[in-house]
Amino acid sequence: MKPKKLIITLLSLLLISCSTQDKKNQLIIYTSVDQIFSSKIIKEFKKESGLDIKVLYDTEASKAVGLEKRLLAEKRHPRADIFWNSEFMRMARLDKAGLFESYPKDLNYTREYYHSQNYSWYGVGLRARVFVVNRNLMKKEDYPQRLEDLTDSKYRGKIALSMPYFGTASTHFSALYQKMGEEKFREFIQKLKDNRVALLAGNSVVRDAVARGDYLFGLVDSDDVVVGIKNGLPIEMVYYNQESDGVFTIFGTVAMLKNAPNPKSAKRFIDYLLTKEQEQRFIELGAVQYGILDNKRLTFGSWSKKPSLLVESLTPSVEIMRSIFE
Repeated sequence: MKPKKLIITLLSLLLISCSTQDKKNQLIIYTSVDQIFSSKIIKEFKKESGLDIKVLYDTEASKAVGLEKRLLAEKRHPRADIFWNSEFMRMARLDKAGLFESYPKDLNYTREYYHSQNYSWYGVGLRARVFVVNRNLMKKEDYPQRLEDLTDSKYRGKIALSMPYFGTASTHFSALYQKMGEEKFREFIQKLKDNRVALLAGNSVVRDAVARGDYLFGLVDSDDVVVGIKNGLPIEMVYYNQESDGVFTIFGTVAMLKNAPNPKSAKRFIDYLLTKEQEQRFIELGAVQYGILDNKRLTFGSWSKKPSLLVESLTPSVEIMRSIFE
């Protein structure tokens, strides 16, 4: 081989080697977990792993929905390695559509439905759907105590919740649809409409509006209240329905995409997330309030639903809500 051709060949091999090496050190994450939390966790993992990590965050207003559509559009040629989701229902929908790769792990979950039956996704950290109350505008004895208080006329025009078509709110209302049945659910949504309950762009938006005094209370996730209290907002958290079925609880989820470009890196990230120590880190940050790997009992009454059971409830519940609210 001529010297010039030899040099070109060696350079080509070097470039191929570098390209392969770079790919091995990459990780692409799509996440709907609030960026204030997920960015810290990812930064810590990046430092520990040395991986080149690229992240696509979802917006507050369209939690999980935008990424769900993107993942479905990219199904044949996935660009992401990991989907780290703020809730579980859309994870179950995507799993049903065949987007995730099975990655069996032996984890000591407190409930069997905290992971998929084929080990394609796993739960991580627990939050609750709670009331956030402005403590400067309401006396403690007057705090709302039941979910039905959202429909009480004495609070007309003084309540807010995030758009129930997206994120954890849609998961919650899909579960209510299944629990109540179509007729009672439709009546409940109509009562919310009649009571002039405001629909805002996200849970943190609801929290901040309540803190400003725009509303007396709102329905949000517990992490939004915890962060607000830490930041000195004049708010308190109320676990409603404690004399009956309790609050609805939601856990985050993580999965590896089928045919992911960087499967080894994806598995490293999943292994990193799914430990008791990492769940404790989430709790310290305020991202979740309880771990689901530590077998500890909750300190409040609660209920939830198996994710696979809610998949069929999303579309009819959203259709009913849109027909009434819009």
